[in-house]
Amino acid sequence: MSKLRVVTLGDLAKSGHLEIGDGYRTKRSEHGTPGFPILRVAEVLDGRIEPEFADFVSERYRGAMGSKISRPGDIILTTKGTVGRVAIMPVNSPAFVYSPQVCYFRADSDAPLASRYLYYWFKTEGFWSQARALKSQTDMADYINLTDIKSLEISMPPKPAQDAIADVLSALDGKIAANDRIARISLEFALVRYKAAVRGGEYNRIVSMAESARWSSGGTPNTSKEAYWGGDIPWISALSLKSPWIDDSDRKVTDLGAENGTRLVPKDTVLFVVRGSSLDTGFRIGLTQREVAFSQDCKALRAEDGIDPCLLFIAIKSRTSEILQLVDHTGHGAGRLSTDLLAKVTLTLPGPHESAAVAAEFRALVDIGAVRRAENRNLQIIRNALLPKLMSGEIRVRDAEKVVEGVT
Repeated sequence: MSKLRVVTLGDLAKSGHLEIGDGYRTKRSEHGTPGFPILRVAEVLDGRIEPEFADFVSERYRGAMGSKISRPGDIILTTKGTVGRVAIMPVNSPAFVYSPQVCYFRADSDAPLASRYLYYWFKTEGFWSQARALKSQTDMADYINLTDIKSLEISMPPKPAQDAIADVLSALDGKIAANDRIARISLEFALVRYKAAVRGGEYNRIVSMAESARWSSGGTPNTSKEAYWGGDIPWISALSLKSPWIDDSDRKVTDLGAENGTRLVPKDTVLFVVRGSSLDTGFRIGLTQREVAFSQDCKALRAEDGIDPCLLFIAIKSRTSEILQLVDHTGHGAGRLSTDLLAKVTLTLPGPHESAAVAAEFRALVDIGAVRRAENRNLQIIRNALLPKLMSGEIRVRDAEKVVEGVT
């Protein structure tokens, strides 16, 4: 690789080719629709954006927001709460107004720094070593301000080499995104098939959610006990339950933590959120793919004998609209689902003679998503291994291309 050039992000901004900014501090009086949804830190995940569309800033304040309204291709970095999650604003995305918890980076076509290269650089130790040092200098444990951001030093080869590196890594990310689409479509088809069968009278067994499964509640181990956290058991909360295939979480507990303050449930348990702000916009539900622990913000349902857990998951998910109508709010404004009301929701299932064949059909569709997620984990491991070696020049692009061709 050609010699790396080391500059600060602030130097690139001074050149006029890279715009760096933080978000817009909205006033409650500015909220309203039609307008721009506010993109918050919790909605920026690893490589993607999952907006909840909870709050909007009125169109009338477009002028005040100025460049803090998103554009396709913007690089977004979370800088408060959870520092370091990074995503690219999709081409077909609606326009958001950035919240103060994120920074955006907007490079023009003549910039010496390629946007996609910057995106991947934020995932390297070159960024993280500087970010950790900056965070330790503040009173806030997880916060980097705009001045800090501009002081970061980035190592970059000539732009053609940046584009080549980004192409290799993007090929892996493209395969990951394709797997995500296939998983989503397979689940949507399962729901369509189920609803059509119910409408067509193919199923005739009516049970309440209370009758369909054994219910259990979770909890949170003492967060001050280090021995409880950092293990191998995913701990699922209202924040982390974002996938229908539940097999991982940002926070994990140890065996000791699982025995103190939470509960373990096995593979093929239905988990759903019963408390939290996410209930204002959706009903988060999934099927566990392995043993997990879970928080008090979720409920777990283990299907009764004679009811397939996968079919139970699909049946409950199909009642999302009805379930969301049951949501009320706590005194603090958080959404809440009453267990008593949920227990009365009825489900339509196949009779005992048809159950096994029907369950096999839906299991096959749901398992497509589980298989694709497992493949994505392997692809992410490969991408994460190639990333630092490509950025440092330790491995040549042509050699990395051969690795990527073998898995995509």
